[in-house]
Amino acid sequence: MKKLAALLLILCIQNNIFSQNKEATYPFEVKIKGQGKPIILIPGLACNGEVWEETVRSLQNNYQCHIFTLAGFSNQEPINLDNGYLPIIEKDIQKYIQNELNDKPIVIGHSLGGFLAMSLASHHSDLLDKIVIVDSYPFMPAAYNSNATEENIVPQAKMMKEMVFSIPDSIYAKQQKITMGTMMNDSENIELATRWSLESSKETIAQAMYELMTTDLREEVTTIKIPTLVLGSWYGAKDYGVTKEMVKKNFENQFQNARFSNVQIADTAKHFIMWDEPNWFFEKVKTFITNE
Repeated sequence: MKKLAALLLILCIQNNIFSQNKEATYPFEVKIKGQGKPIILIPGLACNGEVWEETVRSLQNNYQCHIFTLAGFSNQEPINLDNGYLPIIEKDIQKYIQNELNDKPIVIGHSLGGFLAMSLASHHSDLLDKIVIVDSYPFMPAAYNSNATEENIVPQAKMMKEMVFSIPDSIYAKQQKITMGTMMNDSENIELATRWSLESSKETIAQAMYELMTTDLREEVTTIKIPTLVLGSWYGAKDYGVTKEMVKKNFENQFQNARFSNVQIADTAKHFIMWDEPNWFFEKVKTFITNE
């Protein structure tokens, strides 16, 4: 009887642990498609995971794609921002990997998602296989101001944050559509991304942008111990005198201490590289993730 009671106790504990994992909640929606080695795909600011739809179609025959839509974006429930946004999301991505995956994933992140990928890799390289960073810098302000620091950028970041809060919704909607037009080429994609943005929490957008502007990962990327592919764009800024060579040098400077990084710059894509230059993007990603 004692052995039976002990066995029942063990089964109860195991069932309880299993139930807790099954009911675990995270500050992001996850859709899973395909079979094989896991790939986590993290979209950028105010985007839905559907931004990866074409990418997933190109990968799902050989990989299990875990497609995130982050809290506060595209109709997802916002989180409490008292303790920040990006650190909370990063911590829960770490938990998701530890709780839900049986193999080290490849992480592909665009813009804000790329920032999360490199931050996660700098803190937890042991949990990941490889990362792909799509048009995201370790320190965004240094892309346009070589003298920027976490300290001296704060007034500008605060002003931006307050502007997002204070702007009337009608003007905000027009500005979002104009902004999206500078980030991608296709008119249908512009409409879609604009809709996602307007469905997102302005408070979450403002806080996430503030943290992106005031967090410098240039030293932290030195601790990344896994292969890293960096895909950048320049075409959206060509009318301002920016060249492909200038952007490539900027990326290489910011990632110069990341020992395992490889920087590639798209020819004609704007910020949403996977939409604007999909064949180039898929070829670079597939070559990288299949290369041992």
